[in-house]
Amino acid sequence: MAFVNDAEQIARDAMGAVDPVLVDAYAGVIRFLAGHPEAASAMRGSSAPAIGSTEYVRRQAAAFAKARDPRIPQPPTTVPDEMVSVILVSYFGIAAEDAERVKREHLLSMGAENLIGDLLERYLASVLEPRGWVWCSGAMVRAADFVKPPERPADEWRLLQVKNRDNSENSSSSAIRLGTEIEKWHRTFSRRVGSNWGAFPDPALRQHLSEAAFKKFVRDYLHALRP
Repeated sequence: MAFVNDAEQIARDAMGAVDPVLVDAYAGVIRFLAGHPEAASAMRGSSAPAIGSTEYVRRQAAAFAKARDPRIPQPPTTVPDEMVSVILVSYFGIAAEDAERVKREHLLSMGAENLIGDLLERYLASVLEPRGWVWCSGAMVRAADFVKPPERPADEWRLLQVKNRDNSENSSSSAIRLGTEIEKWHRTFSRRVGSNWGAFPDPALRQHLSEAAFKKFVRDYLHALRP
């Protein structure tokens, strides 16, 4: 598995036709993948191009940009099990007339929770990208959300995987990381109150990151989406 020799230029041309603002960011990700093709995510579908091919680089440009489009909070579309109401009323003491409202509000909470990870990546990108990191939007890099090019010839690329909570990593991403230098960071803790911004892996950026700034980013982002 290898990338075509002129992958970075193909990336620049392809992204130039999609979103010129993202040319450098996308070219940076392709430059990393060209040197580390084992980290490239395969595209889905029976007609998906081979990793590293010219068509792969061109089509991933659209996916890279599309993943940065705003996402509107959406509650799950699944129909709640009616037995949930029975349990809420019979065990948790919820009044029967409130059971349906509680279920609806739970769905809204689930929709909000499902969006937090995406919002976290967007907030980090707003701070990290002007300072050398690149958001791997579109899940182009296996088990990594951000990459940073070497600052000096002797340096290595930095890879970062971010999670909203310390218990939200899945087994597949953990397995991919075995033997791979990917830094990990999570925002919150599952068993205690508090945030983890002080442990962000890039010390130079810690002063620019905070829970208060994240909350402001989310409020402003969602306010802009409201009709």
